[in-house]
Amino acid sequence: MDFSDLLFLLIMVCPLSALMTVYIAHMYGRRFWPWLLFGFCVPLVSTFVAIALGIRDARRK
Repeated sequence: MDFSDLLFLLIMVCPLSALMTVYIAHMYGRRFWPWLLFGFCVPLVSTFVAIALGIRDARRK
């Protein structure tokens, strides 16, 4: 992976993933900042974690 690919990942994928994660977490009543940071640190995986937690909460109700 060369530098331009890494730069593209940091500039495009991380913020998009973080925003999707925050939106999903907000839909299920989670806090904004922890999920935003989690979305930046673990891109794409954090989205699936937020979905899984939302499904788990829905099943409990």
